[in-house]
Amino acid sequence: MNAQDRMYDVGGVMLPRPFKPRRLGHFALWHTDLAMARRLYVDLLGFRQTDTVVRNGEPVAVFTSHGTDHHSLAAIHASTAEGVRKAHYENGVLVNQISFQVGTLEEVVHAHEYFAQRQVPISRLGRDFPGSNWALYVLDPDGHRVEFYYGMEQIGWDRRSKPAAAYVRTVRDGFSLPQPAEMTEIINAEQSGIDLATGFRPAEALPCDYCVGGVMLPRPFKVAKIGPVGLFVADVDASERFYTDLLGLTKTEDVHYGGHRCVYLRCGTDHHCIALYPLALRRELKLNASTTLMSIGIEVATYKQLKDAVLFLREKGLRLIDSIPFELHPGIDYAAHLIGPDGHLIQLYHCMEQVGWDGRPRPGAERRRVEPVWPQTIEASPDTYVDQVLQGPLG
Repeated sequence: MNAQDRMYDVGGVMLPRPFKPRRLGHFALWHTDLAMARRLYVDLLGFRQTDTVVRNGEPVAVFTSHGTDHHSLAAIHASTAEGVRKAHYENGVLVNQISFQVGTLEEVVHAHEYFAQRQVPISRLGRDFPGSNWALYVLDPDGHRVEFYYGMEQIGWDRRSKPAAAYVRTVRDGFSLPQPAEMTEIINAEQSGIDLATGFRPAEALPCDYCVGGVMLPRPFKVAKIGPVGLFVADVDASERFYTDLLGLTKTEDVHYGGHRCVYLRCGTDHHCIALYPLALRRELKLNASTTLMSIGIEVATYKQLKDAVLFLREKGLRLIDSIPFELHPGIDYAAHLIGPDGHLIQLYHCMEQVGWDGRPRPGAERRRVEPVWPQTIEASPDTYVDQVLQGPLG
């Protein structure tokens, strides 16, 4: 058995890597105008602001969430890009990070050893606040930063984030195992006299005028899930090898469109969480030539909410485009593609095809074909309403 054939004990299960990406947990984008990013994420899309990082009196990061995780979508100011990241940013890598959750802190540490042995560029290993997550960051062949993290601060019924006074320490240069449990840190903070009720809680600025599934909300939809992330890459073959052979994602399928090969990868049962497109396709699709980000996916809970969201967001000034062909989002039937004020493409949809125990996607001939004029209702498929992870409360 050679080095690449080694098997690792991951929680008592033998795997070809010492870690297993369980889900796409969050992602972050570089921005030059955080006020505009906040309006898009919070006011228009309905993510809840959970924290802001301020340096020298100016905000440099805005964290938002659609559920209980401290953040699922973050805006990071471009002024914080340094070193290698700045060089990639200047070449159009406007994705700050794509973050996968693993099962244990041990997996984060062992992943660091694994990537170091294979000479994969490592950004850093440590712990960040806000969010409290321990993480490893590596770079893919195009410079997109991929995070593997353990745990995430959870925000409960009162919607308050952990107060900054309760932050333990930011770790930048690695750490040893074991580490104290999160609850130990909370007890220590209380014993130190820190008031845990002083954390940030956002105020909803918009009136709750829309009935969404029997609940009054400020928008006619609720974000239920993030992802997939679509990336334009210089070499699809090299990127596929990185995300499958090294990171352990599974290829769901190839799509050949106009002479281009596009690859769709998954880490769980969703058809894909990462989509790889050749850079040459970017111009043909008439997309933003200054970024390698093809799109960020945002799932809403129902087909009705999808239709209502499109009307709402168009009324608020987002531009709907029709240059993304149906063939380029396999596993997603009805989808709308909107351009935000920052130029990022948002893929809005209502359901994702689920891949079952045998690891096979649905044959193309059995997939729903999207009608040019969206109908009032659609027929259910076998995996309708089985991929939702957000069960409420909605607001």
